[in-house]
Amino acid sequence: MKKLLFMAVFAMGTLVASAQKTSNSPVFFSTEKADRGVTFGIRAGLNFVHASAKMGHREYPISSRTAFHVGVVSDIPIVKSLYVQSGLYLQSKGARYEHIIYSGYSKGGYEITGSPLYLQIPVLLSYRCDFGNVVQLQVNFGPYFAYGVGGKFKIETWDELNTDRYSYDFFGDDLEDIKFNRFDCGLQVGAGFTFAKHYYVGFAYEFGLTNSIEVSREYRDQLRDLSVKNSNWMLGIGYNF
Repeated sequence: MKKLLFMAVFAMGTLVASAQKTSNSPVFFSTEKADRGVTFGIRAGLNFVHASAKMGHREYPISSRTAFHVGVVSDIPIVKSLYVQSGLYLQSKGARYEHIIYSGYSKGGYEITGSPLYLQIPVLLSYRCDFGNVVQLQVNFGPYFAYGVGGKFKIETWDELNTDRYSYDFFGDDLEDIKFNRFDCGLQVGAGFTFAKHYYVGFAYEFGLTNSIEVSREYRDQLRDLSVKNSNWMLGIGYNF
């Protein structure tokens, strides 16, 4: 995943350097009025999602999973170099946890996979820098707000003889001991490039600020410090109208 992000950044940097050779010097900050009013675009891409799980000072390793995002964005100009970017996304997040148990000469274990779906609204302050009429750099930072609308929570247990699989609605009431909060919020930081005024490629990182899990009253004293928060690398492309 890190190699993929590095290649994306390197490719974008190469294109910008090439564009600079054929364009005027960039204006790094302009307070002039933007050339256009509110504009809209579409976005889609991959999520490399994971979750940070802590209880007290102890962290628990949770594996990442590959998911997706798709949505629409709106760019609201303040001045030529500063915008507010918002929109509405369908985001697939979650994580995967695997535990292997050895008992004598036998081996077993279980795997838990959460794949929640959220409707998400970012509210980002977006810096813009034009490299002539060819390439525009944007750097975004701000909060996001999300609400869970679906997804699955899957458990697979196995030993040398049997494999059992269970599937539940992620935000449902089927699980007795835990429940997942529908509301999620956090911060997003990212960067990208727009080519020929329409074609966008970029990446972002989201780190959640809210605890996404609640435990039943029976286990609340034992797990009162348990905290699970979403994290997400986004790699996407888009089109601006």
